[in-house]
Amino acid sequence: MRQLTDRQKAVASFISTFIKENNYAPSVRDIADHFQFSVKAAHDHLKALEAKQVIKTTGGVSRSIEVIGEEFFPREELIQIPVIGSIAAGKPLMSEENTDFMLNLPATMLRNTHNTYFALKIRGESMIDEGIFDGDIAILRKCDDANRGDIVAATVGDDEPGITLKGYYPNNGNIELRPANPTMGPIITRSCKIHGKLHLLIRNYK
Repeated sequence: MRQLTDRQKAVASFISTFIKENNYAPSVRDIADHFQFSVKAAHDHLKALEAKQVIKTTGGVSRSIEVIGEEFFPREELIQIPVIGSIAAGKPLMSEENTDFMLNLPATMLRNTHNTYFALKIRGESMIDEGIFDGDIAILRKCDDANRGDIVAATVGDDEPGITLKGYYPNNGNIELRPANPTMGPIITRSCKIHGKLHLLIRNYK
């Protein structure tokens, strides 16, 4: 066991339990609120735990805490997956500027850990007939092409920062990005950029 203070052990255990229960790391505010101390004190504890190689973080990315001390998280390998928000112009998809937070998933949930994955938090009801609901987290395998009928994450046009999850239907030179909701119309375009194909969904029933 690393030489930790009792409070550092408690913070490390809280982070580990939080990740197991939520599949993503707590924020600094979550830690401060749980232990009823200041945000600065939470930062100081995280710095101390990182210096003692109990955790590691990614600078500039919220919820990027990863527990690496085996005594706190020994059971299964976890892989960090970026949850993408809006797309910053000119930035790679999985850059810090595009990442809302990091999601921790067991490696066993991913078909091939050599592939690259990212996630989107679903907003709205455009895919409800496919069982994809507002608030779900969609896990996608990064790729730049797709087959007809695949559910893809795509962007349309250089001026549109949003990334959308839709069915992919190319037809006679056009591409239809089709929602799974009869009350909504498709996006018809001559070209779009595919970022990934749907791999699995995570839903929180709390």
